[in-house]
Amino acid sequence: MKKPGLVLVGTPIGNLDDISIRAVRELKTADAICCEDTRRTGKLLSHLQCVPRPPLIVVNEHTEKQQCERIIEKIKNGERIVMVTDAGMPAISDPGEYIINQTTKADLTVEVIPGPSAGITALVGSGISPRRYLFEGFLPRKGSARANRLDEISKSSHTIIIYESPRRLSKTLNDLVKCLGKDRRVVIARELTKLHEEYLRGSLGELAQTFALQDPKGEIVIVLEGEVKKNSMNVDEVLSDLRAAKKQGLSTRDAVRQVATDSGISRRKVYELYLSSTRKQVR
Repeated sequence: MKKPGLVLVGTPIGNLDDISIRAVRELKTADAICCEDTRRTGKLLSHLQCVPRPPLIVVNEHTEKQQCERIIEKIKNGERIVMVTDAGMPAISDPGEYIINQTTKADLTVEVIPGPSAGITALVGSGISPRRYLFEGFLPRKGSARANRLDEISKSSHTIIIYESPRRLSKTLNDLVKCLGKDRRVVIARELTKLHEEYLRGSLGELAQTFALQDPKGEIVIVLEGEVKKNSMNVDEVLSDLRAAKKQGLSTRDAVRQVATDSGISRRKVYELYLSSTRKQVR
């Protein structure tokens, strides 16, 4: 017997074969499927040979709040409702956040069927460190909100993942150059998992020039290297950061690794400073 609830299913971001057996089973047996575009989801269901096709409920940025009460009522009545978006995971720069929030507030079951994500796919394929990253999604388009977000990005030591449309890519790259300088390392991933998948690697200045001369096609993910701090941190700052990391529960090894990453100082040097301070305390 199917358990009632909201089931979030990650769908392919390009290649329709990138879907799990579990996801296919949920799509075929759902009482109803929430989707952004019935044509896009219909194409996926046809590819997966979902016959008969479950009823489709349009849930997009315009209808999500309107449909929420109806969906929750269906779940309360014992139905298992699957939610998908046009591509990737629901609620990640796509509809779903509001309905998920309200479903959990109603103390109803929410399940997640893992699936493709353009941001993680681009990050892993970029060659830029995936150890610590921030997902920014789509940046605000203009005004102080955009300026503030760009300023935050410029100061972050984390790898940054940004979604962008082809027609706004050139403007965003130029804005990043203004805020971060032309030398910051960046990777542009486009058409991920599709026939013309492409990763373009270089500096912000180089890729800003490249895309000033050509109009890209397909969905775009920008993977931006975090700010690389110079080796100017003094001994007291290193030891202070080590103590703070240890207080957070990190082992000595992990604390040394974190401080080395944040400061740009080698792990060996950070560890030597740690040992030296430990010996002084013993004396």
